[in-house]
Amino acid sequence: MADLSDAKIVELTWLDAHAENAWMDIEDLDQEAYQVKSIGWLMQDAKPDHVVLAQSIGVDYSVDGVLCVPVGMVVKIRIVLPTDFR
Repeated sequence: MADLSDAKIVELTWLDAHAENAWMDIEDLDQEAYQVKSIGWLMQDAKPDHVVLAQSIGVDYSVDGVLCVPVGMVVKIRIVLPTDFR
């Protein structure tokens, strides 16, 4: 189980996997990566080879809104500082 007592809030920039949902010509396939930014509590060592964020942490350290991003899709992780909220 991940130790969440010292969890940091981070901004995670990552490349999303996406799919096309209709028949199309191969030339019309989207060639650009789709970059996403997510903010949450960083859960260190929660899942091998993934960066894991939780949207919420309860007083008993249970979590909600968990996002697991494979490390190969991560662009950047930035610790969010209290001054960022001013």
